[in-house]
Amino acid sequence: MNTSQPTPWYRQFWPWFIIALPATAVIASLYTVYIAVLNQPTMVEDNYYQQGLSINERIKQDQQASYLMLQANLSFSEQTRQVNVYLSGNHKPLKNLILTITGVGDQKLDRSYKLKAVNNQLFSTELDELPEGRFHISLEPSHREWRLLAETRLPRQQSLTLLSNTDIKPVSRPDTDEGMLTPINE
Repeated sequence: MNTSQPTPWYRQFWPWFIIALPATAVIASLYTVYIAVLNQPTMVEDNYYQQGLSINERIKQDQQASYLMLQANLSFSEQTRQVNVYLSGNHKPLKNLILTITGVGDQKLDRSYKLKAVNNQLFSTELDELPEGRFHISLEPSHREWRLLAETRLPRQQSLTLLSNTDIKPVSRPDTDEGMLTPINE
């Protein structure tokens, strides 16, 4: 009588197929953890509570810029890697301005520059590199009394105009004794 020995399990197809399914899921999850650790998100603000408290200060800055009728024209030069700002409006004489370029969605692109006064209306500085992409641009004096804002794509050939945020007006809230500054959409 010829009795054949059964094949050991490790030489069968189906056990390896059943083991491969969860093993693939484990390997994929480890790779996902590796990607998450390597590319940590930068959009989440660590100190979101302080950011929320400072909203009234930013609103006051916008209102002050609007009250002073401030406007700035920025021009970027790729050849000289220089930015020039022409500031108009009823501002006090300033020695310098702070230009903040914030990358939309990528904190690694954020830059801040100190522009020195050439005269009462013209400010200039050299850039280490001309950034590329979509950016929020903010211009304010060193004492942070007002600010001007814009959003644009860089690099750009024509000048960029920065304005105050005029959609924000002071409003009294009936549930508090003091007036609060809140944005209003008209």
